Amino acid sequence: MALLHDVLEDPKLNKQDKIYLVFDHDEHTPQELLECFDQAKKSRYDITILFSNICFEVWILMHFEPVTAAYTRKQLFAKLSGEKYFNEEYSRNKGQKINILCDRISTAVKNANRISSPSDESTKIIKKDPYTNVNLYLKDIFQTEQY
Repeated sequence: MALLHDVLEDPKLNKQDKIYLVFDHDEHTPQELLECFDQAKKSRYDITILFSNICFEVWILMHFEPVTAAYTRKQLFAKLSGEKYFNEEYSRNKGQKINILCDRISTAVKNANRISSPSDESTKIIKKDPYTNVNLYLKDIFQTEQY
């Protein structure tokens, strides 16, 4: 996977760095995903993978409601564009800091805790849909217990 390859080849990294690699299932094959998880685990770096299936927008939707059914990327974008959520074309917000989500992080964590756990194995999570483990690493990333 190109993203992991770029991380492993980065000359600025050292073994003490904690690396969070965020990606989603998208069009990757199960074999590609498993290889990525395996390479990250075997690398000399401390790499944690934050993974969402089918896409990162599952995590975004969890800021508003529990997600228990599988969606396509197109369905998630359409839903997030709706009146109950962003009330505008969601894709305009993609990659931006979205203030509306900041007050809803604890809701997202609670909703994501229903479908993920620290003991999840890579062979199982690539098959879970919906799935995200972003919730499991927020405390480490932001060095806070509260959201």
